[in-house]
Amino acid sequence: MQKIEITQATPQDLDWIVALYQANTKQQLQQPVQGFVQDNPHFEQLAQKWIESSSIYKAEIGQQPAGFLVLQQMLSMNGPEIIQYIHQQADILVLNERHLADMRYATYGPILVHHDYRGMGVAKRLYEQAIQDLKQQSFDALIAFIDLENSTSLKVHIDGLGMRIIDKVVLASGQFYIIGQVV
Repeated sequence: MQKIEITQATPQDLDWIVALYQANTKQQLQQPVQGFVQDNPHFEQLAQKWIESSSIYKAEIGQQPAGFLVLQQMLSMNGPEIIQYIHQQADILVLNERHLADMRYATYGPILVHHDYRGMGVAKRLYEQAIQDLKQQSFDALIAFIDLENSTSLKVHIDGLGMRIIDKVVLASGQFYIIGQVV
C-alpha cells in the first residue's frame, strides 16, 4: 500500500479541490449512494478562504491528490444554517455526557476522497491528522453534520471513524445528523 501524505493545502491546490467538490455534489452524482456533499455555489470562494487560513488538509498518494478535509477551528455565527443551529443549541447538545457549550470544539467538513482512492484509508488518515492537531491545541471535540439522505457518509463516520450521533435536525436548508467525537 502506498503511503498517504497529509499536508496543508496551498493556493496551487484550489483547482483540484474545487473540481473534486463539484464532482461529488448531490446534484451532480448519478448514484448518491457513493456519498455526496451539499451543493454550494460559493464553494470556490470558501475554499480559497479556507486555504488562506490553513483550514484544508490535503491527502496525496504518490504525489497525486487523493482527497481533502476542511477543519474550522474559528467558528463563525455567520456560517451555514446548520452551524448556526449547533452554536445556538450548544447548551443542550450533549457529547459523552458533556454539553457542547462546556467544550472547546471545532467543526469539520466537507471531507472528500477521489473515487480512485476510496477504500484505501484516505478519509481515516485525514481524520486522524485533524484529531491529532486538535489534541495538540487543547480542543475537546470535533463536530460535523451529514445530510440525512447521505447514508454512505454516515456509515463511514460512525462505523469507520467512531463518531457518534448527537442530534437529528430538520432545518429550512435540509435535514441533518449532527455527529461528534471527543478528541
